[in-house]
Amino acid sequence: MRKIIFVLLLFIMLPANALAWDDCPRDEIDCPYPGDCNKYVDTDNDKICDRSQPAPEDRNDGATITMAVSSSSTKMPETIAKTNNQSKGIYHLLPISLLLLILYAISHISSKKKIISIVNHRKIWNILLLVSFLISGIFGILLVIEINFGTKFSLPFNMLFWHVEIGIAMFAISIFHIFWHWTYFKNMIRINK
Repeated sequence: MRKIIFVLLLFIMLPANALAWDDCPRDEIDCPYPGDCNKYVDTDNDKICDRSQPAPEDRNDGATITMAVSSSSTKMPETIAKTNNQSKGIYHLLPISLLLLILYAISHISSKKKIISIVNHRKIWNILLLVSFLISGIFGILLVIEINFGTKFSLPFNMLFWHVEIGIAMFAISIFHIFWHWTYFKNMIRINK
């Protein structure tokens, strides 16, 4: 058991990605926030992905070095404005969590007052957990395919934004699920001791 804990801690402490300048997996130049992939990093807070620009010491008077870019990796100005206005870096953790908590409370009270059965109450939340898992998982896989294979999916929305938003909903619903099965998890921990 100690070996497993040690290996898990070792993996947690090792960095998953080393930060590097000018190594965009999509060969973008000056990729604006939120970026086209989940590797967006902005250590100098200039709202441009560090991976799509040279290191600060390699820039000419604050301007980036121009490089030849293929037409497939350039962006139209309206696309940049649309992307920046769509999410603005704000994910809705509290509103989504509070909305789901209120809906769960309504559902729970309805089951206690026998308006709906406890079985239907749990079915509703299990189905919502499954749907949020599938949608978030599909978007996650599509994002991985975009990054690893350089394929671009032309969707009318920001896939990363909705992957995170639905992931927040999935996390909140999974907390409800954990509380339902709390004794199961508690007994599992006792057995391992």
